[in-house]
Amino acid sequence: MTDQAESLRKRMMESKSSKDDSAIASIMELTSPREEKMKAQDSLEKNGLVKIYAVVSGKGGVGKTNVSVNLSIAMAKLGKKVLLMDADIGMTNADIIMGIHYENDLFDYLEGRVDIEEIIYEGPMGIKVVSGGAGLLEMNVLDKDAQERLIRELIVLGGFDVMVIDNGAGITKETLSFITFAHEVILVTTPEPTAITAAYRVLKTISYYELKSEVKLIVNKVSSSDAGKETFEKLDTTCKAFLDVSLENCGYIFDDSRVEKAIMKQEPVILSYPNALSSGNIHTIAGIILEEKVFINNISTIKQLGNRFMKIFGT
Repeated sequence: MTDQAESLRKRMMESKSSKDDSAIASIMELTSPREEKMKAQDSLEKNGLVKIYAVVSGKGGVGKTNVSVNLSIAMAKLGKKVLLMDADIGMTNADIIMGIHYENDLFDYLEGRVDIEEIIYEGPMGIKVVSGGAGLLEMNVLDKDAQERLIRELIVLGGFDVMVIDNGAGITKETLSFITFAHEVILVTTPEPTAITAAYRVLKTISYYELKSEVKLIVNKVSSSDAGKETFEKLDTTCKAFLDVSLENCGYIFDDSRVEKAIMKQEPVILSYPNALSSGNIHTIAGIILEEKVFINNISTIKQLGNRFMKIFGT
């Protein structure tokens, strides 16, 4: 354990000394799309840049967690090293969709009962999964050193370049904190009127507290492309008229019976039914979100990420 701790400290110090904003600047100066993509990927791997997405919804039942899980896997299939945090306090269920079982969560780590490695679980396609559980409630009592150690160990340990935070449904203190913490917010809704209304409440809150100027929208369980487009336009029109937040249409996921079949099998649909229409939709959305110029636009080094974490969760 001593050797392992020393190795981790060494990796953290090397990471801290080598990462700065010049990596992003050098990427943006490139003109060749092929070279830009290769350089961007090299920078992400060598400089430890991390992109954080908070996945939220206005209400339960819209398929937010299912989207988070399958989107994480799709990102991994596109070559990203993904850490998925199951941050739905008291209602964590990403493990059910993936067929894994959490023995420990952040609370166990914060209490000193386990090491950081023991709260990171292997998910499908090499993604790593952490259960926030009740541990997220303890974030505001952590001192700054403990907060920095937590986020650094999580990121450095796995060399992640994408972190997906699956939040609880609706607006809670924890969800607002993670929205602020994340670089980008992905809002999941459905064409159902109550889901649209709930999604608007989330957007209104984000706008009121000036948490983000832009939100990505995924419309789930659509019966047709027109239904997805109509849902986006309803929210987009309302946002433009009343809110200081803009919407980006990331795409639609069709209502697909194989999604429920995959859940019953405790397997992500993107792996259980790779040729399903919904699986294709998810792959397309992942490609849109990870488009290189967009991906590197808002991104943090590990040092910046630690500062960001302490700013949001610090006392």
